[in-house]
Amino acid sequence: MALSQEQQAIELILRSKRVLIAARQSATTDVLASVAAVLLYLNKCGKIADAVVPGFNSDNYPSFLPASDRIRPALGAVRAFEIALDVSANPLEDLHYDIKDGKLLITVVPSNGEWSPKDVAFRHGEDRYDLVLAVDCPDVHALGELFTDHADFLYRTPIINVDCDPGNEHWGQLNLVDLTAVSSSEILYGLFSRWNRNLIDEDIATALLAGMIDKTQSFRTPNVTPKTLQITSDLMAMGARREEIVHGLWRTRSVPVLRLWGRALSRLEQDRELGLVWTTLSHQDFIEAGAGENALDGIYKELLTYAPEAKVVVLFHEMHGAAPSGACVTIHAQPPFSAQELGRSFGVNAGSREKIEFCLAPNTALNEGTNLVITRLRETMRALKI
Repeated sequence: MALSQEQQAIELILRSKRVLIAARQSATTDVLASVAAVLLYLNKCGKIADAVVPGFNSDNYPSFLPASDRIRPALGAVRAFEIALDVSANPLEDLHYDIKDGKLLITVVPSNGEWSPKDVAFRHGEDRYDLVLAVDCPDVHALGELFTDHADFLYRTPIINVDCDPGNEHWGQLNLVDLTAVSSSEILYGLFSRWNRNLIDEDIATALLAGMIDKTQSFRTPNVTPKTLQITSDLMAMGARREEIVHGLWRTRSVPVLRLWGRALSRLEQDRELGLVWTTLSHQDFIEAGAGENALDGIYKELLTYAPEAKVVVLFHEMHGAAPSGACVTIHAQPPFSAQELGRSFGVNAGSREKIEFCLAPNTALNEGTNLVITRLRETMRALKI
């Protein structure tokens, strides 16, 4: 009998020596929760695993999630470079090295005679990781700098692709893509349960539940299923700290942040036909609310709560500082639209399918910039609309 996708994933992980857990750039709380859950679970299984989230900032990591000190923003070196010297005929007497003018100088002294260039060989060592588990990445480009800096490594390494996005391109060698799941953490719960349910402790259960709560806005999205609610019940029975999650997600917003969000919601505009929603925040709004730019974190999901049918959400804001310095734009997109694709009409190539950010030309007024971007977005969305 053929193995299921979950069984194949378990076998791949069991055969691996070291696993790299990777997530998309600009990962949201639900993605970070899934990464933390995988990291903790694999460690309990006795597997060596590291987690990399491009652009990760521990200052923005939710306090209710464990393993904050074990997630890195960049991968670093993926394999060593080896220099082999044949000492079978002429043993080594002494070795030392120095770094001079940006060069590594290695001095080797033979017991007698001398070595020739044919005694020396150069080669790459083994990769540090022999398996990648990617979380919430619809395509390889969603990995951002991890892909651009280490494309060769990703192409030669087996990848388990875990996602619930209908736009996922099934780009891994093994794809755990479930369109009926509300979040990647729901898929991971199924994988962990099939592997060894008894290893799901309170921290792992809390991380999995956090991912589901954050992704569904506390189960308010229309894709919540009876299976989702049953898994939630199971996780709470396993010790998931629901109150801690809810408090961390929604009850810790400061008054200045809530003031700023209120201003954004009061200016919400919508094109229902296209599924386009946008709002603006001026330099003065930040001053009067007493908030900084970090108050913008999470506002996208708040806007979606008031316009759940939206496919593209755009936030315009003036840079907050000593004085106004131009308008910036953040575009969030959901399938069938891609933020990267929408951004090309503005000459933006960075970002991911879910989110891009860019600033308009200096001294562009907020209203002028808003009208320009929305007009072009409407044209692009109409051209792309199926």
